[in-house]
Amino acid sequence: MNYSEAEKWLFSRRRMGMKYGLERMLSLMQDLGNPEREFETVHIVGTNGKGSTAAILSGIAGELGISWGRGTSPHLLDYRERITVDDLWIPKSAVAEFVTDHKHTIRKHSATFFEITTAMAAWYFANRGVKWVAAEAGLGGRLDATRTYNGAGTVFTGVRVEHSRILGNTREKIAVEKIAIASPGTVLVAAPQTYGVEKVIDSAVERENLRRVFPVPVSRSPLPGKHQLQNSALACTAALELFGRSESEIEAAYQRVCTSLRWPGRLDYRKGNPSILFDVAHNPQSMEALVNFTKSWGNSVPVVVGFLSDKPWKRMVELLKRITGTVVVTTPESERKLEAAELGSYMSSRGFKVKVREDIVEAVAVCREMAGSDSMVVTGSFHVVGKAINESVHRSWVTGVPNSAGDVLG
Repeated sequence: MNYSEAEKWLFSRRRMGMKYGLERMLSLMQDLGNPEREFETVHIVGTNGKGSTAAILSGIAGELGISWGRGTSPHLLDYRERITVDDLWIPKSAVAEFVTDHKHTIRKHSATFFEITTAMAAWYFANRGVKWVAAEAGLGGRLDATRTYNGAGTVFTGVRVEHSRILGNTREKIAVEKIAIASPGTVLVAAPQTYGVEKVIDSAVERENLRRVFPVPVSRSPLPGKHQLQNSALACTAALELFGRSESEIEAAYQRVCTSLRWPGRLDYRKGNPSILFDVAHNPQSMEALVNFTKSWGNSVPVVVGFLSDKPWKRMVELLKRITGTVVVTTPESERKLEAAELGSYMSSRGFKVKVREDIVEAVAVCREMAGSDSMVVTGSFHVVGKAINESVHRSWVTGVPNSAGDVLG
C-alpha cells in the first residue's frame, strides 16, 4: 500500500464517526506493543490555544536540543502535520508502513480515525526514540484517545462551553472532563480560572495529588495576538517544570522560539495583492481574538467565511459585524458543513452585503477582487482556511511562509 492508498483508507474511517471511550484504544495499543510507554507526554487540554501551546512548547524543547514529538489536530494543510518529530512531518513512507502492517489490527478493534492517528503517532514517536511528546487532546480529556499516553504533566488552557452533548453544558462539567486526563502525582499548569472551574481544579488536585503551578507571565509571544501571551506563558512554565533545565536556559530557548516559530492559519498574515489574513477561528472566543486583532483595520475589511453546522456560528456572525459588513460565504469541505446558502441568507438578514460562492477557491478569488490592494480575511473553519492557504500559495496570490508576529499588521 502506497501513501495515497493509505491516506484514502484512513479518511474512509471517518465514516465511523466518533466513539467516546478508551476500551478500543487500550486494546489497540496493547496489540501494537504499547509504544506509548516509551516516551513522556505533556497532555494539553482546553477549549482554545491547545495547538499554539503545543507548538511553542515543542519549539522550546527543540531549542534545548531535546528530541520531541507533537500530536495535534485537526490538520490544516496536510494529514501528516498531525504527527511531527523535531518539527518535521511524519514521512509518507511511515504512514504507508503503519497502515499496511496494522490495518487488520485496526479493523479488529473498530478503531476510529482519531484513534488510529493517535496510535500511529505513538508508534512513530517510539520508533524515532523521542524523549518528550506534546499531545493535544482531541475532545475532552477523561475518555480522549491521547489519555493512553504516559502522562508526565498537563497544561490546561482554559474552558468554554463546547461539545455540550458529550462534555456537559457548563464550564464546570466540561472542566471535570478535561482535567481528568492528568495522571496522579504529576504537574498541572493552569492559569487562573473562573470560581467554579477553580473549584473543579482544586478538587482534582486534592484527589489525584497533582502539583498545581500557575504560569509565569511573559512579555512577548512568537505568535501574533494578545491571547497568545497566555499560551506562551503556559508553555514556558511547563518547560521549566518538566524539562529539568534552568530558568535561564528556558528563557534563552524561548527567546529563540520567538524569532523562529511560524504557525500557519493562526492570525497568519501573508503578503500579496491583496494581502490575506488567514485565521482558523471556529468558536466565539477565537473569533473574538481575531476581531480584536483586526479592529484597527476599520470596519470594512472583506471577509471569506464558512462554518461547520455544529458550531455556534450565529454568535460568530455577530462578532464579525465589528470588522466588516461585506462577506463572501462559502461551504467547508466537511460532512458537518453549514451550507453557504443558509449562512448567506442569515447574514443578509443581519445586514451584511453577501456574495455566495460554494467553492472555497472561487470565494477567495471573488473576495480578492473586492479587496483590491487592501487586506482581506479568510476565517471560520480549519476546512475553509486550509484549502484557502494551499490554493492561494499554489496560485501565487500570497507568499508561501507565514510572517512572524512582528511582521503582522495589527
